Amino acid sequence: MNNKTIAFVANYTGIFLFGISMVIIGSLLPLLKTRYGMSDIAAGSLFSILPVGLLLGSVSFGPVVDRFGYRWPLSAASLFLSFGFFGIAHADSLFMLKTSILFFGLGGGVINGGTSALISDLSKGANKIINLNWLGMFYGIGAFSMPMILSRINEMHYITVIDVVSGISLSIAVVFLLIDYPLTVQKEKISIKLIPIFVKNKLFMAICFYLFFQSAFEAIINNWSVSFFIDRLAVPRHQALIALSFSFSGLIFIRILTGSVLKRWHHLRLIKLSLLLFSLGLICLVAPTSYFVHLTGMFLIGGGLAPGFPVMLGVVGEVFKGVSGTAFSFAMFIALTGNTIINYLTGILTEQFGMIVYPYVILVEIVMMIFIFLLIKKADKKTVSCY
Repeated sequence: MNNKTIAFVANYTGIFLFGISMVIIGSLLPLLKTRYGMSDIAAGSLFSILPVGLLLGSVSFGPVVDRFGYRWPLSAASLFLSFGFFGIAHADSLFMLKTSILFFGLGGGVINGGTSALISDLSKGANKIINLNWLGMFYGIGAFSMPMILSRINEMHYITVIDVVSGISLSIAVVFLLIDYPLTVQKEKISIKLIPIFVKNKLFMAICFYLFFQSAFEAIINNWSVSFFIDRLAVPRHQALIALSFSFSGLIFIRILTGSVLKRWHHLRLIKLSLLLFSLGLICLVAPTSYFVHLTGMFLIGGGLAPGFPVMLGVVGEVFKGVSGTAFSFAMFIALTGNTIINYLTGILTEQFGMIVYPYVILVEIVMMIFIFLLIKKADKKTVSCY
Protein backbone atom coordinates (compact mmCIF):
# COMPACT_ATOMS: atom_id res chain seq x y z
CA MET A 1 0.00 0.00 0.00
CA ASN A 2 1.65 3.27 -1.11
CA ASN A 3 1.87 6.45 0.95
CA LYS A 4 -1.00 8.15 -0.84
CA THR A 5 -3.33 5.19 -0.30
CA ILE A 6 -2.43 4.99 3.40
CA ALA A 7 -3.13 8.71 3.75
CA PHE A 8 -6.56 8.25 2.14
CA VAL A 9 -7.40 5.30 4.42
CA ALA A 10 -6.32 7.21 7.53
CA ASN A 11 -8.42 10.20 6.47
CA TYR A 12 -11.49 8.06 5.84
CA THR A 13 -11.13 6.38 9.24
CA GLY A 14 -10.70 9.73 10.99
CA ILE A 15 -13.82 11.22 9.38
CA PHE A 16 -15.73 8.00 10.21
CA LEU A 17 -14.97 8.63 13.90
CA PHE A 18 -15.93 12.27 13.50
CA GLY A 19 -19.29 11.14 12.13
CA ILE A 20 -19.89 9.04 15.24
CA SER A 21 -18.98 11.96 17.51
CA MET A 22 -21.45 14.27 15.77
CA VAL A 23 -24.50 12.09 16.48
CA ILE A 24 -23.69 10.47 19.78
CA ILE A 25 -24.98 13.37 21.90
CA GLY A 26 -28.28 13.55 20.01
CA SER A 27 -28.59 9.75 20.18
CA LEU A 28 -28.11 9.78 23.95
CA LEU A 29 -29.94 13.05 24.63
CA PRO A 30 -33.07 11.59 26.28
CA LEU A 31 -30.85 9.51 28.60
CA LEU A 32 -28.54 12.45 29.35
CA LYS A 33 -31.51 14.69 30.16
CA THR A 34 -32.77 12.08 32.62
CA ARG A 35 -29.34 11.38 34.13
CA TYR A 36 -28.51 15.03 34.78
CA GLY A 37 -32.06 16.41 35.15
CA MET A 38 -31.68 18.86 32.26
CA SER A 39 -34.33 21.05 30.65
CA ASP A 40 -34.51 21.53 26.86
CA ILE A 41 -32.60 24.82 27.19
CA ALA A 42 -29.87 23.09 29.23
CA ALA A 43 -29.75 20.31 26.62
CA GLY A 44 -29.47 22.96 23.91
CA SER A 45 -26.48 24.39 25.75
CA LEU A 46 -24.74 21.02 25.33
CA PHE A 47 -25.19 21.33 21.59
CA SER A 48 -23.74 24.85 21.80
CA ILE A 49 -20.58 23.60 23.54
CA LEU A 50 -19.88 21.23 20.66
CA PRO A 51 -19.73 23.88 17.91
CA VAL A 52 -17.67 26.18 20.17
CA GLY A 53 -15.05 23.44 20.28
CA LEU A 54 -15.51 22.86 16.56
CA LEU A 55 -14.95 26.56 15.95
CA LEU A 56 -11.73 26.58 17.95
CA GLY A 57 -10.49 23.47 16.16
CA SER A 58 -11.50 24.76 12.73
CA VAL A 59 -9.89 28.17 13.21
CA SER A 60 -6.63 26.71 14.48
CA PHE A 61 -6.10 23.87 12.00
CA GLY A 62 -5.81 25.97 8.83
CA PRO A 63 -2.82 28.19 9.66
CA VAL A 64 -1.04 25.31 11.45
CA VAL A 65 -1.56 22.87 8.56
CA ASP A 66 -0.57 25.44 5.93
CA ARG A 67 2.73 26.05 7.72
CA PHE A 68 3.68 22.74 9.38
CA GLY A 69 1.76 19.95 7.66
CA TYR A 70 -0.89 17.49 8.72
CA ARG A 71 0.84 14.98 11.01
CA TRP A 72 0.59 16.52 14.48
CA PRO A 73 -2.78 18.29 14.09
CA LEU A 74 -4.57 15.14 12.89
CA SER A 75 -2.92 12.92 15.51
CA ALA A 76 -3.79 15.31 18.35
CA ALA A 77 -7.35 15.68 17.05
CA SER A 78 -7.91 11.90 17.09
CA LEU A 79 -6.59 11.81 20.66
CA PHE A 80 -9.10 14.49 21.66
CA LEU A 81 -11.90 12.42 20.10
CA SER A 82 -10.76 9.45 22.17
CA PHE A 83 -10.88 11.54 25.36
CA GLY A 84 -14.33 12.81 24.39
CA PHE A 85 -15.79 9.35 23.83
CA PHE A 86 -14.33 8.06 27.09
CA GLY A 87 -15.64 11.06 28.99
CA ILE A 88 -19.21 10.91 27.68
CA ALA A 89 -19.40 7.25 28.73
CA HIS A 90 -17.94 7.71 32.20
CA ALA A 91 -18.62 11.35 33.19
CA ASP A 92 -19.90 11.49 36.78
CA SER A 93 -20.84 15.18 36.69
CA LEU A 94 -22.35 17.69 34.28
CA PHE A 95 -19.02 19.56 34.23
CA MET A 96 -17.16 16.44 33.05
CA LEU A 97 -19.83 15.81 30.44
CA LYS A 98 -19.44 19.35 29.08
CA THR A 99 -15.65 18.99 29.10
CA SER A 100 -15.93 15.76 27.10
CA ILE A 101 -18.19 17.47 24.56
CA LEU A 102 -15.63 20.28 24.25
CA PHE A 103 -12.98 17.63 23.46
CA PHE A 104 -15.30 16.29 20.75
CA GLY A 105 -15.50 19.77 19.30
CA LEU A 106 -11.78 20.50 19.36
CA GLY A 107 -10.86 17.16 17.84
CA GLY A 108 -13.74 17.15 15.40
CA GLY A 109 -13.00 20.65 14.13
CA VAL A 110 -9.46 19.68 13.24
CA ILE A 111 -10.43 16.26 11.83
CA ASN A 112 -13.25 17.68 9.72
CA GLY A 113 -11.25 20.54 8.24
CA GLY A 114 -7.88 18.80 8.18
CA THR A 115 -9.03 15.66 6.39
CA SER A 116 -11.01 17.75 3.88
CA ALA A 117 -7.99 19.96 3.17
CA LEU A 118 -5.66 16.96 2.84
CA ILE A 119 -8.03 15.14 0.47
CA SER A 120 -8.30 18.35 -1.56
CA ASP A 121 -4.50 18.67 -1.70
CA LEU A 122 -4.17 15.02 -2.73
CA SER A 123 -6.69 15.41 -5.56
CA LYS A 124 -6.63 17.24 -8.86
CA GLY A 125 -9.34 19.06 -10.80
CA ALA A 126 -12.78 17.47 -10.75
CA ASN A 127 -11.44 14.68 -8.53
CA LYS A 128 -11.49 17.13 -5.61
CA ILE A 129 -15.29 17.08 -5.39
CA ILE A 130 -15.45 13.34 -6.13
CA ASN A 131 -12.93 12.42 -3.42
CA LEU A 132 -14.47 14.84 -0.93
CA ASN A 133 -17.78 13.09 -1.60
CA TRP A 134 -16.18 9.74 -0.72
CA LEU A 135 -14.75 11.32 2.42
CA GLY A 136 -18.22 12.55 3.27
CA MET A 137 -19.60 9.08 2.68
CA PHE A 138 -17.40 7.69 5.45
CA TYR A 139 -18.61 10.49 7.72
CA GLY A 140 -22.13 9.31 6.91
CA ILE A 141 -21.27 5.68 7.66
CA GLY A 142 -19.97 6.69 11.08
CA ALA A 143 -23.00 8.83 11.79
CA PHE A 144 -25.34 6.08 10.54
CA SER A 145 -23.77 3.26 12.51
CA MET A 146 -23.93 4.67 16.04
CA PRO A 147 -27.70 5.31 16.40
CA MET A 148 -28.40 2.05 14.55
CA ILE A 149 -26.18 0.09 16.95
CA LEU A 150 -27.68 1.82 19.99
CA SER A 151 -31.19 1.03 18.75
CA ARG A 152 -30.32 -2.67 18.70
CA ILE A 153 -28.71 -3.12 22.12
CA ASN A 154 -29.75 -2.78 25.74
CA GLU A 155 -28.91 0.52 27.44
CA MET A 156 -26.59 -1.29 29.87
CA HIS A 157 -24.23 -2.05 26.96
CA TYR A 158 -23.96 1.55 25.70
CA ILE A 159 -20.81 2.23 27.71
CA THR A 160 -19.05 -0.81 26.24
CA VAL A 161 -19.78 0.32 22.68
CA ILE A 162 -18.56 3.86 23.37
CA ASP A 163 -15.38 2.52 25.03
CA VAL A 164 -14.63 0.49 21.89
CA VAL A 165 -15.00 3.61 19.74
CA SER A 166 -12.69 5.48 22.14
CA GLY A 167 -10.07 2.77 21.65
CA ILE A 168 -10.37 3.00 17.86
CA SER A 169 -9.88 6.77 18.08
CA LEU A 170 -6.73 6.27 20.13
CA SER A 171 -5.41 3.79 17.55
CA ILE A 172 -6.01 6.14 14.61
CA ALA A 173 -4.17 8.88 16.53
CA VAL A 174 -1.11 6.63 16.46
CA VAL A 175 -1.59 5.92 12.74
CA PHE A 176 -1.77 9.64 11.91
CA LEU A 177 1.44 10.12 13.89
CA LEU A 178 3.41 7.36 12.17
CA ILE A 179 2.38 7.35 8.51
CA ASP A 180 4.49 9.01 5.83
CA TYR A 181 2.52 11.81 4.21
CA PRO A 182 2.97 12.15 0.44
CA LEU A 183 3.11 15.92 0.80
CA THR A 184 3.73 18.49 3.51
CA VAL A 185 2.10 21.87 3.22
CA GLN A 186 4.60 24.54 4.25
CA LYS A 187 3.50 27.87 2.88
CA GLU A 188 4.75 31.34 3.70
CA LYS A 189 1.35 33.01 3.61
CA ILE A 190 0.07 34.32 6.96
CA SER A 191 -3.63 33.64 7.35
CA ILE A 192 -4.60 37.03 8.82
CA LYS A 193 -3.45 38.78 5.64
CA LEU A 194 -5.76 36.59 3.56
CA ILE A 195 -8.96 37.68 5.30
CA PRO A 196 -9.51 40.81 3.10
CA ILE A 197 -9.02 38.62 0.01
CA PHE A 198 -11.55 36.11 1.30
CA VAL A 199 -14.11 38.79 2.18
CA LYS A 200 -13.84 40.49 -1.23
CA ASN A 201 -14.48 37.21 -3.08
CA LYS A 202 -18.26 37.13 -3.56
CA LEU A 203 -18.40 33.45 -4.50
CA PHE A 204 -16.34 32.41 -1.51
CA MET A 205 -18.41 34.46 0.94
CA ALA A 206 -21.67 33.17 -0.53
CA ILE A 207 -20.35 29.62 -0.10
CA CYS A 208 -19.39 30.39 3.51
CA PHE A 209 -22.91 31.52 4.34
CA TYR A 210 -24.45 28.58 2.51
CA LEU A 211 -22.32 26.41 4.82
CA PHE A 212 -23.50 28.58 7.75
CA PHE A 213 -26.99 27.13 7.20
CA GLN A 214 -25.77 23.73 5.97
CA SER A 215 -23.84 23.14 9.19
CA ALA A 216 -26.81 24.26 11.29
CA PHE A 217 -29.13 22.01 9.28
CA GLU A 218 -26.90 18.99 9.87
CA ALA A 219 -26.75 19.77 13.59
CA ILE A 220 -30.54 20.14 13.85
CA ILE A 221 -31.02 16.72 12.24
CA ASN A 222 -28.28 15.12 14.38
CA ASN A 223 -29.30 16.68 17.68
CA TRP A 224 -33.08 17.10 17.68
CA SER A 225 -34.50 14.37 15.43
CA VAL A 226 -34.62 11.70 18.13
CA SER A 227 -36.44 14.06 20.50
CA PHE A 228 -38.85 15.10 17.72
CA PHE A 229 -39.81 11.52 16.94
CA ILE A 230 -40.24 10.63 20.63
CA ASP A 231 -42.02 13.78 21.82
CA ARG A 232 -43.99 14.86 18.76
CA LEU A 233 -44.56 11.67 16.78
CA ALA A 234 -44.85 9.49 19.90
CA VAL A 235 -42.67 6.60 18.71
CA PRO A 236 -40.49 4.40 20.96
CA ARG A 237 -36.88 5.41 21.46
CA HIS A 238 -35.44 2.60 19.33
CA GLN A 239 -37.64 3.69 16.39
CA ALA A 240 -36.51 7.30 16.87
CA LEU A 241 -32.88 6.14 16.66
CA ILE A 242 -33.68 4.20 13.48
CA ALA A 243 -35.17 7.40 12.02
CA LEU A 244 -31.93 9.25 12.73
CA SER A 245 -29.99 6.45 11.06
CA PHE A 246 -32.26 6.73 8.02
CA SER A 247 -31.13 10.32 7.50
CA PHE A 248 -27.55 9.09 7.29
CA SER A 249 -28.45 6.21 5.01
CA GLY A 250 -29.82 8.88 2.66
CA LEU A 251 -26.63 10.88 3.01
CA ILE A 252 -24.48 7.81 2.27
CA PHE A 253 -26.62 6.82 -0.73
CA ILE A 254 -26.42 10.26 -2.36
CA ARG A 255 -22.70 10.58 -1.67
CA ILE A 256 -22.13 7.22 -3.34
CA LEU A 257 -24.10 8.48 -6.35
CA THR A 258 -22.26 11.81 -6.51
CA GLY A 259 -18.94 9.98 -6.26
CA SER A 260 -19.83 7.58 -9.07
CA VAL A 261 -22.92 7.86 -11.30
CA LEU A 262 -23.30 11.63 -10.86
CA LYS A 263 -19.60 12.48 -10.72
CA ARG A 264 -19.75 14.41 -14.00
CA TRP A 265 -22.60 16.63 -12.85
CA HIS A 266 -21.80 20.32 -12.48
CA HIS A 267 -21.54 21.38 -8.84
CA LEU A 268 -24.51 23.74 -9.12
CA ARG A 269 -26.68 20.93 -10.46
CA LEU A 270 -25.78 18.85 -7.40
CA ILE A 271 -26.90 21.66 -5.11
CA LYS A 272 -30.21 21.90 -7.00
CA LEU A 273 -30.69 18.19 -6.32
CA SER A 274 -29.90 18.85 -2.66
CA LEU A 275 -32.53 21.57 -2.32
CA LEU A 276 -35.15 19.41 -4.08
CA LEU A 277 -34.50 16.52 -1.68
CA PHE A 278 -34.77 18.87 1.32
CA SER A 279 -38.18 20.07 0.17
CA LEU A 280 -39.56 16.60 -0.53
CA GLY A 281 -38.16 15.33 2.76
CA LEU A 282 -39.84 18.06 4.78
CA ILE A 283 -43.19 17.32 3.11
CA CYS A 284 -42.89 13.64 4.07
CA LEU A 285 -41.78 14.51 7.60
CA VAL A 286 -44.79 16.72 8.39
CA ALA A 287 -47.40 14.70 6.48
CA PRO A 288 -50.00 13.21 8.88
CA THR A 289 -49.31 9.67 7.72
CA SER A 290 -47.39 6.62 8.89
CA TYR A 291 -44.02 6.22 10.56
CA PHE A 292 -42.61 4.80 7.32
CA VAL A 293 -43.43 7.98 5.39
CA HIS A 294 -41.65 9.94 8.11
CA LEU A 295 -38.67 7.61 7.70
CA THR A 296 -38.73 8.41 3.98
CA GLY A 297 -38.65 12.09 4.88
CA MET A 298 -35.55 11.58 7.03
CA PHE A 299 -33.92 9.62 4.20
CA LEU A 300 -34.59 12.41 1.71
CA ILE A 301 -33.38 15.15 4.06
CA GLY A 302 -30.21 13.15 4.71
CA GLY A 303 -29.73 12.81 0.97
CA GLY A 304 -30.18 16.56 0.61
CA LEU A 305 -27.41 17.16 3.15
CA ALA A 306 -24.99 14.99 1.19
CA PRO A 307 -23.69 17.37 -1.52
CA GLY A 308 -23.31 20.50 0.63
CA PHE A 309 -19.86 20.37 2.21
CA PRO A 310 -18.09 18.20 -0.41
CA VAL A 311 -19.32 20.36 -3.31
CA MET A 312 -18.75 23.72 -1.66
CA LEU A 313 -15.33 22.83 -0.25
CA GLY A 314 -14.36 21.39 -3.63
CA VAL A 315 -15.11 24.77 -5.21
CA VAL A 316 -13.17 26.54 -2.45
CA GLY A 317 -10.21 24.22 -3.04
CA GLU A 318 -10.18 25.24 -6.70
CA VAL A 319 -10.56 28.97 -6.05
CA PHE A 320 -7.83 29.07 -3.35
CA LYS A 321 -5.55 26.21 -4.39
CA GLY A 322 -2.42 27.55 -2.71
CA VAL A 323 -3.96 28.23 0.69
CA SER A 324 -6.63 25.53 0.88
CA GLY A 325 -6.08 24.87 4.60
CA THR A 326 -6.60 28.49 5.61
CA ALA A 327 -9.53 28.93 3.20
CA PHE A 328 -11.19 25.78 4.57
CA SER A 329 -10.54 27.02 8.11
CA PHE A 330 -12.23 30.37 7.37
CA ALA A 331 -15.20 28.63 5.72
CA MET A 332 -15.54 26.21 8.64
CA PHE A 333 -15.49 29.12 11.08
CA ILE A 334 -18.48 30.73 9.35
CA ALA A 335 -20.25 27.38 9.04
CA LEU A 336 -19.85 26.49 12.70
CA THR A 337 -20.96 29.93 13.78
CA GLY A 338 -24.27 29.08 12.16
CA ASN A 339 -24.22 25.70 13.88
CA THR A 340 -23.78 27.38 17.29
CA ILE A 341 -26.32 30.17 16.87
CA ILE A 342 -29.14 28.17 15.29
CA ASN A 343 -28.71 25.22 17.64
CA TYR A 344 -28.98 27.49 20.65
CA LEU A 345 -32.05 29.23 19.21
CA THR A 346 -33.62 25.84 18.53
CA GLY A 347 -33.14 24.92 22.19
CA ILE A 348 -34.88 28.13 23.27
CA LEU A 349 -37.76 27.58 20.83
CA THR A 350 -38.29 23.95 21.86
CA GLU A 351 -38.33 24.96 25.52
CA GLN A 352 -40.98 27.58 24.79
CA PHE A 353 -43.16 25.78 22.27
CA GLY A 354 -42.11 22.13 22.29
CA MET A 355 -40.90 20.01 19.38
CA ILE A 356 -43.68 21.37 17.17
CA VAL A 357 -41.14 24.04 16.08
CA TYR A 358 -38.74 21.44 14.62
CA PRO A 359 -40.28 21.36 11.10
CA TYR A 360 -40.51 25.16 11.04
CA VAL A 361 -36.81 25.50 11.79
CA ILE A 362 -36.11 23.13 8.89
CA LEU A 363 -38.38 25.19 6.62
CA VAL A 364 -36.49 28.41 7.44
CA GLU A 365 -33.21 26.59 6.74
CA ILE A 366 -34.39 25.49 3.31
CA VAL A 367 -35.65 28.96 2.35
CA MET A 368 -32.37 30.61 3.35
CA MET A 369 -30.29 28.02 1.49
CA ILE A 370 -32.32 28.50 -1.69
CA PHE A 371 -31.76 32.26 -1.47
CA ILE A 372 -28.00 31.90 -0.97
CA PHE A 373 -27.81 29.32 -3.76
CA LEU A 374 -29.12 31.96 -6.16
CA LEU A 375 -26.27 34.26 -5.05
CA ILE A 376 -23.74 31.47 -5.55
CA LYS A 377 -25.10 30.76 -9.02
CA LYS A 378 -24.67 34.41 -9.98
CA ALA A 379 -21.15 34.74 -8.50
CA ASP A 380 -19.92 31.41 -9.88
CA LYS A 381 -20.02 32.70 -13.46
CA LYS A 382 -17.61 35.55 -12.66
CA THR A 383 -15.03 33.80 -10.45
CA VAL A 384 -11.64 32.39 -11.38
CA SER A 385 -8.92 30.81 -9.24
CA CYS A 386 -7.30 33.37 -6.92
CA TYR A 387 -4.28 31.43 -5.62
